[in-house]
Amino acid sequence: MTKTVTISDELAALIEARRQSSGHPTMDAAAEALIARALVTEAEEDHSAGRSDGELRALVDEADASGDVEAWDSAAARVEALRRYASRRRA
Repeated sequence: MTKTVTISDELAALIEARRQSSGHPTMDAAAEALIARALVTEAEEDHSAGRSDGELRALVDEADASGDVEAWDSAAARVEALRRYASRRRA
């Protein structure tokens, strides 16, 4: 089965450059190789930080039990970060 996918000119240029450097005979072959590699890489990536499924579930449960979400205040976070940085420099 074959499908046609429309991509931007910028992405096509990147694939063409990769095709030329890798020796793929066509844009289709280069695109297929890149997509296949990306899918395998994505499947192999470990986003668990070395934690088991049970540990990850426990962390989610802990987060859920910790209370309501507070609105992000970037100005307050910046002030706090600068305060902590300054206190380290004094120590």
